[in-house]
Order: sequence, then structure tokens, then C-alpha cells
Amino acid sequence: MAKRRFWGGLALLLATLPAAPEARAQAAPATLTVAVEAPFGIDPHFLFVGPNMAAARHIYDSVINRDSESRFVPGIVESWTAADETTWVLKLRPGVTFHDGSPFTAEDIAFSIARVPAVPNNPGPYSSNLRTIASVEVVDPMTVRIRTDRPNPTLMGQLTNIFIVSHIAARGEGTPAGASTAEFNSGRAAIGTGPYRLVQMRGSEGMSLARNPTYWGPAPAYEKAEIRVIGNDASRLAALLSGDVDLIESVPPGDVARLEREPRVSVFRRNSDRIMYLIPHVGAERLQMLTDADGKPLDHNPLRDVRVRRALSLALDRTALAARALDGQAVPTGQMVPQQFGAYDPAFPVPRADPEGAKRLLAEAGYPRGFGLTIGCSNNRFVNDARVCQAVGQMFTRAGFQAKVETMPGSVFFPRTVEGKNDFPVILYGLSLSSSRDASYILSTAVHTRNIREAYGQGNRGTFSEPEMDRAIQAAITRSDEGREDGLRQVMRAAIDRVPIIPMYNQVTLVAGRRSVVYEPRMDEQLLAQQARPAQ
Repeated sequence: MAKRRFWGGLALLLATLPAAPEARAQAAPATLTVAVEAPFGIDPHFLFVGPNMAAARHIYDSVINRDSESRFVPGIVESWTAADETTWVLKLRPGVTFHDGSPFTAEDIAFSIARVPAVPNNPGPYSSNLRTIASVEVVDPMTVRIRTDRPNPTLMGQLTNIFIVSHIAARGEGTPAGASTAEFNSGRAAIGTGPYRLVQMRGSEGMSLARNPTYWGPAPAYEKAEIRVIGNDASRLAALLSGDVDLIESVPPGDVARLEREPRVSVFRRNSDRIMYLIPHVGAERLQMLTDADGKPLDHNPLRDVRVRRALSLALDRTALAARALDGQAVPTGQMVPQQFGAYDPAFPVPRADPEGAKRLLAEAGYPRGFGLTIGCSNNRFVNDARVCQAVGQMFTRAGFQAKVETMPGSVFFPRTVEGKNDFPVILYGLSLSSSRDASYILSTAVHTRNIREAYGQGNRGTFSEPEMDRAIQAAITRSDEGREDGLRQVMRAAIDRVPIIPMYNQVTLVAGRRSVVYEPRMDEQLLAQQARPAQ
């Protein structure tokens, strides 16, 4: 607020009085400008990644809402009840309308769920969130009945990732997917019930939003929100410090201490629900980027040997990785869930680095001189992702591997590493676990054999497959009794021993804003304009 000079005792007295509510409201800025790291689309059923989901939560509501702690809370669905082990009844909030004024009904939920698997050419479908759903029945305009093909205690959590579109605005000409992704990104079909409505989509540059005057929940504090894509960390920070933007995500961990001393800026943090891990490519018989100790291509894949995968894990100094590559803004772990979530095992400490032990395992597996491998990484999707991969490569090299690192933008990395296309021996990856709040999601998504029909293994980019492990996962995730958590814990420990993935650390959500803005970070790392408000 600009400083003013007041003359005279009366003026000075008036200046010390609190402003009237109307005056404070008028003084508050009408527009919040947010800088995000990665480009996004606004078809809420295309490409199941964080940037797209964050964009979607401005415009659309999910079937089941979740709060900043990733707890499942009422939203446009007011209540959900398990009628029996395989039947859920959802009661809708009355009086909710879409941005075009049309009423929200059970038909919109049924249409949205049916659209998810029908979106064509989807490199990252949301289908895993529909796993076990056998049918969706419209009982009446305010009631939906969902039947599953087996018990699924986490179904309501899965539905926090399924966004509701208007079955009127998004219907198409005779196609199950209705409107195309292009029609959503153009804005024509992007009609939701969320706190903001779309004013303009600017492609890879961002989008403009306006407050939804008929929103069913608390109105956002800011009338308008400008979401700008600024991929470069230094440029994002510069935009914040210059006042060009009000709020930024993905604060570089190395800048946190400096920003906390900066009087113009506030830093907001929360441990996230994202576990970062390496995926060794287990399924391939051979890979071009695997070489012997002399640099010649190998005619087989050493990563199929569990001893080699265990050597990779032993090579990692997780504590040093969090302290150095992430400047202390991460929580080292060897588990598949963060500490707050179900199946976390307090008796399982962070594994200690043992490069000499890794060398012994390599020799035992027939590689006394090690072998060469390439680590594939995004360079703009996860916190310090390229820097983390370089540090991992150095740790591998000290343990007897000849490691190379190849980084690329997420827009290239993710399509290149989907199952069937992944050509890297090892990749860096991470999963947000908010949809289950326990180990069931990562076990069924990253460890279970890929099964498109039943939506298992969607994140299994290393094509790990062990039928016995699959059976154990399915038995554990369908339990709803008191032994569920212990069952999940046992399966997680068994999976850690088989090393389909190599957990390393739990990310921390880091957001920075101007002093005039207060923000509540989310465990799911999604930066939402509606969670910002002017400082008092």
C-alpha cells in the first residue's frame, strides 16, 4: 500500500482508524496473477498429470472433493454411502449449476465417467481411477449408484481425480468421448461447475479466468485469475520479485532461505504426497542404452536380475540426495508412501548407502566391472528433476556403474517413456498418492503388471511383472477390515524387496507469494488460485 502524508490533526486521527469493510474490499486487488512451471491443457480427462489437474480444479469440480490435506470431503456430491461391499450411493448437492446456467445432475456424472476411457490417443489416461467400476446408474437427477466388480474401499478417493463436465456442452456427434480435446482447449466445451470460469485459453502461455458468480461453495477472494506459464525458475522468481506476478509454484529449493529473508515475499510449504522414485526397465530383453564395461551394447538386460536392482538401491545416498540436490527441501525415504499415509512402516528406516555392497552384488550377478546405463529424466516437471538425476548418476558411478544422464522437457519425456515406447534403462518418476491416502494406489499403479482392461499398472513404465505379487496386491487393496493397513504394509515390504521401483524421497510443496497474498499449499502440489487470499 502506498504511503501517504497527512496534514493536520484531524487527518492524522482519521488515518489511524480502521478502514470500513467496503473500503478494504475496494482496496483489495481484483486480479491474482499466478505463474506455473509447465504448460497444461483443460480437457480434464486427457493426460493424467499434475499441471492438467491443477488447471482443471479451477474450472471443474471432481466427483468427490479433497482438501489441502488430501482428505475426502463433500463437494458437488454431498454424501456417499457404501450400501454393501460393492455398491456406493452418491447424493448430489442440489442447486448446483454449470457456468452456462444449465443444472448439474446425475447425468453429468455418468457422462463424465463414461468419457474418461473413451478419449482417443490419450498418452496418460485417467482410467486407473475407474478401476473396479462395473456400472454407473442414474437413479434420479440427484442420485447416482456405482457398482464395482469387487470390494474397493478407496473408490471415493479415486473419484477425487475424475472431473465433471457438462453432458450438454461436451456431447459430440455420435462419439463416446463427446467433445474433442481440441474443443475443450478452445474453450467451447470447457464448461464446469468450479469456482472460476474460463475466459480465454492461451495455449502454452496459460489462461484467463473469472470468478463464477453462481459457484456453490465459498467465492474465491479474487475476481479474476491470470494463470501464466513461466517454465524457467529464474524467470519465475524474477517475475515475483518485480511484482509482475503475485504467486509462483515450484520455488527452487536453493532459493528458499534467501526468499525467507526477502521482505517483499512470503514462502509457503507443506510436505507433499508425492513419492519420487527410479524405475528400472525390467521387462525389456535388451536395450540400446545398456552397454558392457567397454561401452559395447549388451545383448541382454542386466536389470532383470534382482541383485542388480538391489545394487542400484544400495548405491543411493538418499539423505545426501535430499540435502544437496534438493537443498534440504525433501524427506528421504525407502518406502512407497509418505509418513502421513496408510501402510507407512515406522520400523523401516531410510536405507543407508552402501556403494561397496552394491559392487559386491554386481560382481555376484556377473558384472565385476559393472556396466553402462543411461538415466532418463524430465527437466521441468518434478522439483530439481535434472539436478537429482545428475546426482543419482554420480552415485551410480561410485558404486560401479557407468552412468549417463539424458534430460528433456516433460512434454517429450512422458510420451517417450510410456509402456511400449520406453527405451531408457532407468527413469526418474513420481506419483502423487492423494487418491488413496495409502499404499494401494502406488502398488496397483506402479508395481502391478500392466493390465489395460482392468486398469492396473498404468504407471508401470518399467514393465515389471510377477504374478504372485499381482495376486498379493489385489488381495490387499480389496480388504476393508481392520487388517487392511497391515496387509498393505506387508505387500509393500515384499515389493520393496523385489525392487520394481526404487523410492528415494518425498517431495515438499514450495510456493512463494508477495507479502500481500496468503496461500495454503496442498499436499497434492496443485497450485489453485481459489486458495489464495489478500493478507490482512
